[in-house]
Amino acid sequence: MNRSLNRKTKIALEPRKQPRQERSSKVVDRILDAALILTREQGTGTPTTLAIAQRAGLSVGSVYQYYPNKEAILLDLARRWLGAFPEVIEKRTRVPRPTTRAAFQREVRELFIDTSRLYLENASLMPVIEAITGNPDLRPIQNEYDEQIIALYAAWLRHVNPALQEDVANRLGVVMMEVGHVCRLVGLKKDRRTFDLLEDDVETMWIALVTPYLDLNE
Repeated sequence: MNRSLNRKTKIALEPRKQPRQERSSKVVDRILDAALILTREQGTGTPTTLAIAQRAGLSVGSVYQYYPNKEAILLDLARRWLGAFPEVIEKRTRVPRPTTRAAFQREVRELFIDTSRLYLENASLMPVIEAITGNPDLRPIQNEYDEQIIALYAAWLRHVNPALQEDVANRLGVVMMEVGHVCRLVGLKKDRRTFDLLEDDVETMWIALVTPYLDLNE
């Protein structure tokens, strides 16, 4: 399937209007909270707009004032989470370039602390992310976020080693994103101890994978 959405489909998945007053913001929060609760209850299934409206204590018409369909609601939930990652990763490119392995390992540790916090604080959103991944209408939009995150990982690696070829950096970025995300999802479904152990394993794998490409001093 095409990774990008046509303009008509993209518009159909956008919120109808953005809340401009406190009352409107509270209505949107009720809609999103209801959608999140229902998605958690249904696993990877997607709740209907009617069910979301009923759980939020609103009429379907009120929901449609803000969202054209259930996919747009789920997408708005996911954007809250996905949109937090670029700034966290980009921050690593704004610090002084590490020149030793120890300094780079500290940078990786800082990144893992920041990104792990996003997963742990938003664990209830993971069913939404999984539902979007399995929805053919929404997956292309997640792909756009994935590509942005991969590009940022690649930019970070090239910040550490400016001589690193772009295609190599992008390939490493794919592995960093995919392995990290899948392992964290598994950890969140288990328990905190499993999550922490998987985090340590992924961090070790990351360092082993990318260090040979970074030309770092001992």
